[in-house]
Amino acid sequence: MNKYELLYIVGSQYTETEVGEIQKKIAAQLEKLGAKILRNEMIGKIRLAYIIKKTRHGSYVLVHFDADPATIKDFNRSMELNEEILRHTLLTREPGAENKKFELTAYVAPLTDEGKRVEQKPALVREKPAHVESAAAPIDAADANMSIEELDKKLDEILEDDLSEKV
Repeated sequence: MNKYELLYIVGSQYTETEVGEIQKKIAAQLEKLGAKILRNEMIGKIRLAYIIKKTRHGSYVLVHFDADPATIKDFNRSMELNEEILRHTLLTREPGAENKKFELTAYVAPLTDEGKRVEQKPALVREKPAHVESAAAPIDAADANMSIEELDKKLDEILEDDLSEKV
């Protein structure tokens, strides 16, 4: 029997009790394969470094177990196919790892050479290209109280100006 360490992340759409059920299900799967579980604990829930399957937060679960190497390949494949698990890693455990205390910390963006944090722009924010100018004229207080006919007339003037400039 070899010594293994399993760390997996369960998405934030699951409550703590549901994460506990998933944790029990994974442990039962390991025991069915003949593994001896030494440690099975939820380490905590934190924000992920990047979005995984449209999820920003995850609950981390750590399992230390001893198992036959022949069963690990099938177990690893079943973890990959498990929809409840965002990510997992299965490693050979170092001696004494089952006695260590683990603590989660939030992701911190790396520093540049100048010592400043690398700021990343959100993916969905689109900037206006420099060559595009706004066609809307500023609104005066008097314009806010116009009738429909006056608005139509003003709109026609703006459109005529735009067309005459481009032709």
